[in-house]
Amino acid sequence: MGSDPNKAASIFSELYAATQAVRVQLEFARSLYLAGRLAEAKTQFIDVLNKPIPIVVRDKVEWYMSEIQKQQSFKFVFGVFQDSNPGFITSARTVSILGQTLSYQPAQSTQSETALNIGAEAERELLPKSGIYAQIGANTVTYRTEAFNKQTYDASVTKRWEGYNYKDLKVGYQTMYFGGYTLYNNPYISTRFVFNGSNQDYYGFNAKTGTLNYPSYTYLNGSQSIVSGFYNHNITRNLTAYFELGADTTPATQPAYSSHGTYATVGTQIAQDSTHLQASLKASLLQRNYWESDPFWGQVRRDAGQLYFFSLTKRNLYILGLRPSIDITYQANNSTIPFFTYNKLFGGIFFKNVY
Repeated sequence: MGSDPNKAASIFSELYAATQAVRVQLEFARSLYLAGRLAEAKTQFIDVLNKPIPIVVRDKVEWYMSEIQKQQSFKFVFGVFQDSNPGFITSARTVSILGQTLSYQPAQSTQSETALNIGAEAERELLPKSGIYAQIGANTVTYRTEAFNKQTYDASVTKRWEGYNYKDLKVGYQTMYFGGYTLYNNPYISTRFVFNGSNQDYYGFNAKTGTLNYPSYTYLNGSQSIVSGFYNHNITRNLTAYFELGADTTPATQPAYSSHGTYATVGTQIAQDSTHLQASLKASLLQRNYWESDPFWGQVRRDAGQLYFFSLTKRNLYILGLRPSIDITYQANNSTIPFFTYNKLFGGIFFKNVY
């Protein structure tokens, strides 16, 4: 499969015709994908998705389908959700600045708002069989209050090495707008490695480094380097466990706004065969320590956060190639500077373009 995927596809095609085994069909589809025969691969992958297969296998099939979708046309996701705190605004209404207690009145609404989220990605291989892809992506979140609106745009070129395992090297440029103004520009380089085990387990790591330029907040200008490692364990056919650790260093022009961050995540996926319902849960603990005393607040900022995610989906339900899910997230941040303490709950229905 690694050296001659067309020959592998021919072998797996004959073997599948003789056995009708789903495992063989999956390898047949992967061979077609690696050979660049995307339409044929898509047909086989869709057929696999319509069969009773374990969670981890279904996740991998949907990953391949996502890659095919991006290369043949584009991949998209959209959803509508309710956000209890779109501006990440603290609930405190008094603040202490240099020993003086002052009243704080938020400039923006502190009420819950409904938002529309739309994201799209597309990629094309620059030269046949080169494994070098040009990619573009966009993600927008639109609220009733325009000051909370967010748009992120990303363009990149990626070299991918695909086989039994996966690795890539990406060079890209990302821009984020917040409330109609450019928040930051971020040229970056990143890499990802994924290693697959024979028991459907997989593990790997991500690394990314780049510069951050804030046109309106020049004191935040600097760089950021991030590294993370993950492991997904297939406990049973319909039960998985997921672990992830990550850290970053983000030096800024002013040391008071420079920081180190760490996080740890544990998660699980649970499915039920007869209904095809699947629940996904993740819990993360986050820590961010700043380097020096904040010049405005007069003390060093230390943040500790929590993030809890729950998703419910019917894995065999595809509406025009879209798989719906109900997603709920709770986020909280506790800071030594109370102004940066907040919590928010947001949840809604999302549709993921699988094929």
